[in-house]
Amino acid sequence: MRIRKFCVLMLLSLSSFAQSKKVKTSFLVCGDHQVLLVDYDGPNDTPGIVWTWDAHEAKDLPDEFRQKRFNSIDDCKPVNNGKEILVSSSSGAVAIVELKTSQVSFYAAVPNAHSVEILPGNLLAAAASTAENGNRIMIFDLNDGSKPLFTDSLYSAHGVVWDKKRKRLFALGYDVLREYQLLSGGQLDLKEQWKIPGIGGHDLQPAPGGKSLFVTEHEGAWIFDLNSHRFSKIPGFPDAENIKSIGQNKSGQYIFTVPEESWWTYHVDFFRPVRRFAFPGMKVYKARWFSK
Repeated sequence: MRIRKFCVLMLLSLSSFAQSKKVKTSFLVCGDHQVLLVDYDGPNDTPGIVWTWDAHEAKDLPDEFRQKRFNSIDDCKPVNNGKEILVSSSSGAVAIVELKTSQVSFYAAVPNAHSVEILPGNLLAAAASTAENGNRIMIFDLNDGSKPLFTDSLYSAHGVVWDKKRKRLFALGYDVLREYQLLSGGQLDLKEQWKIPGIGGHDLQPAPGGKSLFVTEHEGAWIFDLNSHRFSKIPGFPDAENIKSIGQNKSGQYIFTVPEESWWTYHVDFFRPVRRFAFPGMKVYKARWFSK
């Protein structure tokens, strides 16, 4: 009897320890109709899933969004100190999901959405790629996602990044990188633009330090200096065609995804140091460092 009680106490203790264990380093993975938060310190072949958002299970979305518009999630970004996740889907929608509750606090229809970003003034920017009523940057009021406040044409729009320091919105298209000033009422004023080193601009992400941006296009990855406005290759980075996502944490480690079949992969890769996580049951599109 005493041995039985001891075993029960041990199991309860271990359970309590498991629940209280803090995940130190994690990353987001998105594809199909799901977003995963993954424990980086877990095993490579069977990744430790910390949190999952499945659009098909999101009862707070209308049926059209739940069953169709989030069938091909292509980006996921942590915002608000990791309390919320920005989600975009090439099936035609964007959303903001609360991490703690998995509730959708905002959603909107965006044709072939490929990127989304929070802007000052309770606004949201979305990149609509090639599609009917697409090829543009769209600005929404977070209090009303029924229609955009402002749009500007940008062929094959694929990336949007807000630079807090410069108070500028950067947007990536097929062969151009643009810089916008945000005006009152959600209007955008195009200040400058630069031709990227190739075609098929795909991912746009801030680099640590706030002095540059990562840009990927059909033939590889680049870093864009926000002061000199010059593109250069990333020293030592394992370049590849059609890199779908790229990012770097403060320690200098890269996270990136490269298609294995058509537009998707079954792995998330890391560089400096090198690691590779397998997601055999998921058509992975992008992966992002998760930080608070």
